[in-house]
Amino acid sequence: MNAAAWFTIGFLVILIGVFIIMAAGIYEAYRQASQAQGQKVQAGGVIMIGPIPIVFGTSWKMTIIAIVLAIALMVIAIIFMLVARGMATPSGQAAAAALLAHNIA
Repeated sequence: MNAAAWFTIGFLVILIGVFIIMAAGIYEAYRQASQAQGQKVQAGGVIMIGPIPIVFGTSWKMTIIAIVLAIALMVIAIIFMLVARGMATPSGQAAAAALLAHNIA
């Protein structure tokens, strides 16, 4: 297969995945709305703008969970930056080329 065919297949798979996620969200909202009306809903979230996390939640429990999530995201981002920085050095590039050559062969 040529590159255009792989691109088309990849694009369609991603598009189908987005539609499945949207349909699941709509279905879950409909299902919860049709269930018991007296339940309390809690939510929390993290918005990362560069290295600065914006944390919000409807209760302290959800806010604490969101803070832990923000810390985990920042640690993962730092690890990725350090790994990328190491790959940018000449020795890192040589190691990456050797690893790639080993995996291809």
